[in-house]
Amino acid sequence: MVSTPKILFADSDANGLSAVSKMLDLQFRCTIEHAYTERELESLLQNNSITILVIDLHFSPDDEELTLITSLKKKYPDTLILPIIPAGRPQAIKDVLSLDLFYYIHRPIDPVETSITLKRAFETLPSAKKAVKPAPPPPKHQPFHGIIGTSKPMRRLFDLITRVADDDVSTVLIRGESGTGKEMVAKAIHAQSNRRDKNFVPVNCAAIPDDLLESELFGYTKGAFTGATANKPGRIQYADKGTLFLDEIGDMKSALQAKLLRVIQEKEFEPVGAFKSIPVNTRILAATHCDLEQMVSEGRFREDLYYRLSVVPLNIPALKDRTEDIPVLIDAFFEKHAENRGRERFTFSPQAFSAICHYEWRGNVRELENLIQHMTILYSGMQVKLHDLPEKFHNVIIPAENEITDTEDSLIDQLDSTVSQVTPEAKTQHIAWDNGTVDFNVLINDFETQLIVQALKMTEGNKKEAARLLNLKRTTLLEKIKKKDIDGEWEK
Repeated sequence: MVSTPKILFADSDANGLSAVSKMLDLQFRCTIEHAYTERELESLLQNNSITILVIDLHFSPDDEELTLITSLKKKYPDTLILPIIPAGRPQAIKDVLSLDLFYYIHRPIDPVETSITLKRAFETLPSAKKAVKPAPPPPKHQPFHGIIGTSKPMRRLFDLITRVADDDVSTVLIRGESGTGKEMVAKAIHAQSNRRDKNFVPVNCAAIPDDLLESELFGYTKGAFTGATANKPGRIQYADKGTLFLDEIGDMKSALQAKLLRVIQEKEFEPVGAFKSIPVNTRILAATHCDLEQMVSEGRFREDLYYRLSVVPLNIPALKDRTEDIPVLIDAFFEKHAENRGRERFTFSPQAFSAICHYEWRGNVRELENLIQHMTILYSGMQVKLHDLPEKFHNVIIPAENEITDTEDSLIDQLDSTVSQVTPEAKTQHIAWDNGTVDFNVLINDFETQLIVQALKMTEGNKKEAARLLNLKRTTLLEKIKKKDIDGEWEK
């Protein structure tokens, strides 16, 4: 008996496998292997207890389509084989099913279809089904000074932070959309630098009123203005030998920009009301979500200060540009908001997860964390389905290659399910066939209603996908739902 289910993808084309693995990592606790050549395939099958083999129908281009699959089925009878069949090949589907294989997957590979198929496959394997629950959680990805990400853009960012931190003099301009974690990047630079043992002083230029920002930054002397009853050091002085982080630098007024430029150039500053400059050794990191170059061209930001700040420009990728990090981030937020509060983890259905992956995430990582916190409170220990997500996720446009594929076998499965659940009235009329007549229209109407309701259940209320499953036009399905007055029946 295998202790942990193992899935082997044998496909010479790596495209699509990343998205599939991403979903499986989140949904199932299993080991995922990849083979790109026949030699790798044979080695992995011999040296590992593979539970499920997902293999390209054309994995062996020199042999006929089913030669390799037939051979593997005889050689590894305990391994469940799922061929990958190109779309538009009905004869290939018949040939595959004639080998008494469990099922198949379409190409282009779709994470949602693959997830549903594998879930059904696990249910047919008692050993694998038992192994899914007690399997240890996947290893945690170690954050980089609190920043979470394993994608190429984030690995590149971590490398830049390390190199920038080594030079603890040059100013750094951190650019990124709201919610990407600009302050976390600034803290990481400080923590990696030789100034780590000194103060890290953050200042949000947009949160402090203009008339107070100058005194907050530069401090003031006694008697500088009404109410200044004693000398007060500013944040620049507090950051001496440390790091000063100026967030939303684009909101700083022009007069202060000139004074800040002097701090960068001359390494000294004058408190409000003072006549003597004070030397200071502080590294300045600035951040903004604004286009400073555009602001310079419009005369709203000093050009000389811009070039002084952007000695080392550092861009943080938006979450929509690194969606492969979403499972890692979700896992971290699970631990923060669920496990540490004694709540059970929830799971996402395939449709819900697909919507999350294709959402725009204008609030970036902050917005994703808010979603997980929200779901943790409401759906602890449950499965979150598409209709459970906030309304903004319901209309997410999913590319065609990521939609659930419509197949004849899916319709057959659906038909079997519907027949078994036909209404008692219809069953009675069917039983009475030999004793008299039946109302044909009533039977057909009941049967059609059951089909529509079951299709909506299967797609979690997504009418577009339900129409695809039923091979109907979406407008036709909507008319039938309205005519039968069954909107919302699938939720019961």
